[in-house]
Amino acid sequence: MKPDSNLPDSELIYGNDCPYIDILWESGKIFVSNATFRLIGNPSGIRLLWNAAKSTLIIEPTDINDPNGFPIIGQMYAKNGSLFISSFTLVHEIWATTDWDKSLRFRIVAKYNESSNVAIFEMKNAVASEIPKNTYGRRQKRTNLKKSDNE
Repeated sequence: MKPDSNLPDSELIYGNDCPYIDILWESGKIFVSNATFRLIGNPSGIRLLWNAAKSTLIIEPTDINDPNGFPIIGQMYAKNGSLFISSFTLVHEIWATTDWDKSLRFRIVAKYNESSNVAIFEMKNAVASEIPKNTYGRRQKRTNLKKSDNE
């Protein structure tokens, strides 16, 4: 995947072809986009490698049976072809080195290393955004009103 050299970085569009991750403090989750999987060859599993000294997260393809990896199968992968990884430990380690605002979500676009076939996410390139409320279309809480016996 070659980047379009005519577009400045500020005009990146997070569409189907843009490999990125989102990191959320509150839920301790890392969202990996489907484009990231396509970038590294649609593996059956991935492994996350965190380098605290460089503030870099690397996603490398691995086998589905890798005990240190995350499989990309079943319900986890079926939802939009993307993957939510719950890892409070890793998310807290990332926040410790970056000192980000905990009320925001951070998105990082991948850089691709073709010789190693890995996606590299540098925390210095993160873009912050507010976490939208009512994400899953839940109803507002109802108050329990009892009807009187006369009605």
